[in-house]
This record gives sequence, C-alpha cells and structure tokens, in this order.
Amino acid sequence: GGDLGTKTFGGDPYWVGALGKSYIRGVHQGSQWRMLVISKNFPGRGGSDRPPEEEVATVRKSLEQLKQIELAPFFSVTGNTSDNNEITDGLLLSHIRYQGFQGNIRATTKPVSFDASALEQILSLEPLSIWRSNGGIMVTDNLGSQAVRRFFDPNGNSFDARTVASSSFLAGSDLLYVDTNFIGSGDADSFASLIKTLDYFSQKYKEDPVFAERVDQSVSRLLTLKYRLYPRF
Repeated sequence: GGDLGTKTFGGDPYWVGALGKSYIRGVHQGSQWRMLVISKNFPGRGGSDRPPEEEVATVRKSLEQLKQIELAPFFSVTGNTSDNNEITDGLLLSHIRYQGFQGNIRATTKPVSFDASALEQILSLEPLSIWRSNGGIMVTDNLGSQAVRRFFDPNGNSFDARTVASSSFLAGSDLLYVDTNFIGSGDADSFASLIKTLDYFSQKYKEDPVFAERVDQSVSRLLTLKYRLYPRF
C-alpha cells in the first residue's frame, strides 16, 4: 500500500543513494549550478502504511531501522561523497509520522514536519548534522494538502493557515511550500490566507526575539543559496 511506484528510486538503499547522487550531480553540472536540488521525501516514506495524499501516513520503525533503510539514501546525498556536485541543496520534509521511533512501539510522533523534537533528533545524526550546519535547507511538503488539513482538524470543519505555517516553520523548516489549497477558514482564497500568514509572521518577528532569530537563520540559508545561483544578486 505504501509503494511509491516509478516516481522514485527504489529497492536496495545503497543503489537508491547511488542513483540519487548521480541524479543530483547531473542537475548541478548540466545547469552549470543554476539549479538547486531538493531531495524528497525526507526522512523516508517508502515503508509507509498508506498513500500520503489524503491523510498522514505512518511508518512503524525505530530510529535504528530507519538509519539502515529509509535514511541511508539521504545520508548518501548529504555527505557520504567526495564530490560536492553530489550533495543535495535541500531536503523536502514529508508529512509523515513514525511509530516506535524512539524504541517505544506505542509512541507515535506528530507528522515530522510539525514535530520539532523528532526532526531535531534526526538532523543530529551524521552526516545530516554537518550538512545542515553547512547551509542545507529544509523545505516543507505542501502545507495545504488534504493530509495536513485532516491532521489539524479530522472533521474538516476548520483550517487555521497561520497556525499550520508557523507550526511547520518552528519545527525546523526554512522554506514553506503552499499551493492554491492553502486556504484558511473564512478566507476567500489562498492569496488572502497568504497575506494573513505573512502579516502574522511579520508581527511575530517584531514581538518575539526567539522567533526573529529563527527567521534570520532561515533567510540567511536561503540568500546564501540564491547568491550561489545568481552571483550578481
């Protein structure tokens, strides 16, 4: 039920990593470093129990098991290579939860895209921690997806776009991806929700020094990457 089909590299984790590195190198070299690569779906959802489009899927594995299978290809493209062309620029953070993540089979994380503690624990692993400290960025999966909407309100009666965006940002994302389904309750369209969300972030930035520091860190990462793409930025 969790088979992602031909849209992903699959099979043995070693070869998934090898193919991923080759793909990333090809994009970087072929574009003459004018394109960034965001690898997905971190931290791995190949072992999930259901398709992730309609509701949050679950992977029932411990962290040690994840390191051997799901995380292994991501280790390959964040540092286990001598060629910088093969290192991914960012990781797309999946809306997926993990059961048994910390050895307790009864304990389930929130979707890791909204779980700061779980994400911090994963990103503390090498080589992810080194990659992150060298400027690697975290990008959310779509924050307006049906899975996210159902997670925050299983009854589907309301959707607080500002809360969803800030929760994902504070969990550790640098870049928030939204589409036309990112519409808060009472808003006319996604544009209205985006304006309200940006106003909220702006106000919080002025009032909360800790929040402002987090924003500055993410902005610095993103501008550094943009400067690499556009030297005359």
